[in-house]
Amino acid sequence: MFGSLWSSYRVETDLFLSGRLEEKAVVAFERPWGSKRAVVFKTPTGKFVGFTSPSLALKEGDSVGIKASVLPIERRNIGFNPYTYWRSRGVVGRLVGLQVKKSRKSSPLSVYRWRSSLKEWILLNYPPRIRGYLLAMLLGVRDPELVKLHSSWGTSHLLAVSGFHVALLVGVIFSTLRGSRLKVQISILFLFVYLIFTGFAASATRAGLMVAFALIGKLIGRPIKLLQAVSLAAISLILWRPWFVWDIGWKLSVMSALTIGCMDIFPKKFLPFILSSLLWVVNAGCVLATFGTLPLAGLVINPIAIPMFGILFLTVILFAPFAFLPFEMGRPFLLLTEGVLVAVERALDLISSLMPATLTEVWPWPFISLGIFFIILAKRLNFNNFRNFCLSCCGLFVYMLLLS
Repeated sequence: MFGSLWSSYRVETDLFLSGRLEEKAVVAFERPWGSKRAVVFKTPTGKFVGFTSPSLALKEGDSVGIKASVLPIERRNIGFNPYTYWRSRGVVGRLVGLQVKKSRKSSPLSVYRWRSSLKEWILLNYPPRIRGYLLAMLLGVRDPELVKLHSSWGTSHLLAVSGFHVALLVGVIFSTLRGSRLKVQISILFLFVYLIFTGFAASATRAGLMVAFALIGKLIGRPIKLLQAVSLAAISLILWRPWFVWDIGWKLSVMSALTIGCMDIFPKKFLPFILSSLLWVVNAGCVLATFGTLPLAGLVINPIAIPMFGILFLTVILFAPFAFLPFEMGRPFLLLTEGVLVAVERALDLISSLMPATLTEVWPWPFISLGIFFIILAKRLNFNNFRNFCLSCCGLFVYMLLLS
């Protein structure tokens, strides 16, 4: 209760810095934004977003001097809301009349510089599909062509850094350090470094905290259940940055993780199909309310794609170091992996072409998603009908808030 009041207070009394800003800054984030580039500058005062010309060619990690007027982030009640989008990323204001002067000096210890250098190295040394998936898994950077493909298959969640990728990372570390007594501590360390490189995206941070809580519980001999870990991670994030509650990645991540935590009420024999279908239905309301479309092919493709891409992502990670071999000795292995990825794409394209229908009407999917989610949650918590009804009513209010 106190946490809810504190989060509400922070949102309602959100302060912004106004006036003139003239400081040294580091480029912490940049992405396309219409005909311009949206650039987040990290300064001693805080993070600010500015919209620059692509000709400036700013990269993450660049040290710059900035002069600009600071205004509050624009708020909108209908459609895309820049305020909640940027506040969930730690931005406190927007820059107008921005003047940028690049500095030749850049700290070699800057995490943003490391991210930028790793991104450049991946772009230069791998075939298109491998580099696209590596950028998505390691840095949370989405390749536009892969985004288009996965959107048509209904599997866009595979490109977002989430529990799927975090579990893959921890699984590889645990397998590598199978006989070590320090495997839990080393896994937590690598997990934290991984979150830094993903830019602490909402879905990645939720998944990372959840796994960290589970690992700490294992370390101290107090195992924690999945529902507890998800809830604790979600609450921690909201207390830290309450604007996460409007982030689509956070919404889908938490809803999916809670749904997965309820899967032990179903027969294990049909679990893969039930899980993927439930995730599709539970997230349909949020997806339609945010993006306006949802391909029906996802119902059929997800049961196949989730385990298949688990194997493919692991293959990409295992073969990625072959790029370090001298005289391009690893090139054949990389091209073979690239060929497998392209073949999988063609197969999924064929399946999606057989089911071209797409949902475009939002109503009544938010209520369908909500109803199914709270029915399985109440069943997992062994609630009676009255408590289930109360939970659903409270959940309806929260769900509508998340969709707002």
